Amino acid sequence: MNHAAGFIEAAGFVPIFDAVDAMVKATDVTVRGTMRLGGGLVAVALTGELATVEEATEIGAETARAVSGQPVRSVIFASPSGPVAAIATQPELIDG
Repeated sequence: MNHAAGFIEAAGFVPIFDAVDAMVKATDVTVRGTMRLGGGLVAVALTGELATVEEATEIGAETARAVSGQPVRSVIFASPSGPVAAIATQPELIDG
């Protein structure tokens, strides 16, 4: 299995919740949790197979962008390092 971690960042919880809903309905990605980043930014952490995380991140980012009308950022880590994997699986580590 080609394990990956992904993150989507948007302004506010509503776009993130809509993104999570769309991602889990369309893919078999595992949503690990959300993180408040400060300044109103919220992120969601995902894990799964690389292709699934890529697809889910694209769907989630598009959904969050459509809901908020604001910029949405995302990143995918194929074979994430230990620290990135820890944040992806335990988002409360950086919940601000």
